[in-house]
Amino acid sequence: MGDSIKSDITIIGAGPAGITAALTLGKKGIPCLLIDKYQFPREKICGDGLSGKVISSLNKINPLYVSGLRDSGIAAGSQAVRFYSPGLKMMELSFKPDDLSLPSGLICKRIDFDNYLLTKALTFPEIQFEGGVQINKMTRNNGNILLHDKSNKIIAETRLVLFAAGADLTLIRQLDPSCPVSAEEGLGVRGYFENVIGSDHKHAIEIHFLKELLPWYLWIFPFSDGSANVGLALPSSLAKKKPLSLKELLYFLIEKYPHLKNRFINAKLTGKIEANRLPYYTGPIQIAGDNYLLLGDAARLIDPFTGEGIGNAMVSGFLAAENAEECLKKSDFSFSGTQNYQYKIYEKLDPELALGLKLQSLARRKRLLNLVIGKASRNEKTRNFISEMLYKANTKRNLNKPLFYIKLILGL
Repeated sequence: MGDSIKSDITIIGAGPAGITAALTLGKKGIPCLLIDKYQFPREKICGDGLSGKVISSLNKINPLYVSGLRDSGIAAGSQAVRFYSPGLKMMELSFKPDDLSLPSGLICKRIDFDNYLLTKALTFPEIQFEGGVQINKMTRNNGNILLHDKSNKIIAETRLVLFAAGADLTLIRQLDPSCPVSAEEGLGVRGYFENVIGSDHKHAIEIHFLKELLPWYLWIFPFSDGSANVGLALPSSLAKKKPLSLKELLYFLIEKYPHLKNRFINAKLTGKIEANRLPYYTGPIQIAGDNYLLLGDAARLIDPFTGEGIGNAMVSGFLAAENAEECLKKSDFSFSGTQNYQYKIYEKLDPELALGLKLQSLARRKRLLNLVIGKASRNEKTRNFISEMLYKANTKRNLNKPLFYIKLILGL
């Protein structure tokens, strides 16, 4: 880069949250600067599952993006999710691809998915992308924010920062000094394995609630070529109590449980096991202020039960772009202009995320998981009811009612 860039709106981080914001601004004809510390394509540690919420978000940007992704060969369609209880009972829930209002999911490596989105963003002349540029410091000057690199060179001067570069508390505290110096988070590991047997034409996402991992789980996300993204995650407070590292724990569990061991007889790890932090939702926090908005992981929008992060990140990208447009029209980038973003985020996502916290608490109870999944494995009505909860907010609200659990267990 040469001289510093002046931009009304600058997005830091070109993951799903940042690129969604850029694409939305591009569609509106609003210029923005998009910065990422990596050149693309680049690896990103993730489970690689693209939920119905992700597909809906892509359709909102441009319906052709979904069909293009499906036709590209980089994504495998997934028609179901299989839950395994600690007692090793299994229930399968359909993603109902026959119902167009309930889109099926996809499984796509983040190195491919994020790069796919970036190629779409680069078709907009309004979006200026600068890759391989790491922002190490942010300072304020006359109502603007100056972005500095590691040599303290000013890379850009901007009126509004859309921060989508993960939960980097060192940088976030430069935008909001009142931000806590630490926060509860999850820790996860994942690896890519070839020749994992046991998947079928449905490419079902698998969630294994093993007693060693409650309230979280081990996952297997299969690709169409017989390989799979395999990993596990735990809240950091629990992970630190384990005698094994998470990498060691992954291999230990695959070897311990016969239903897993048999599937990995001929499997081979490609690359290495990678680790990542998961800043999951623990309650509302400050995500907007003078000249900034926090998006995606920076706003701690990972579902504390399912681990869903991409869909919520993209939702934050939409809402951030809409708020940026409002700020630009009013020429008000203070908290009075940005606070509506915070209101909209929690209006839309807080009920679901708060419910995730309750489910995380329930998932610590091995007997309850065994009972519910065992019942659903035998009862189609129960399976359909749980499946409906994945898509309908009204049904999810039943989880707050004690009578729901009685009816669920009894199959009423």
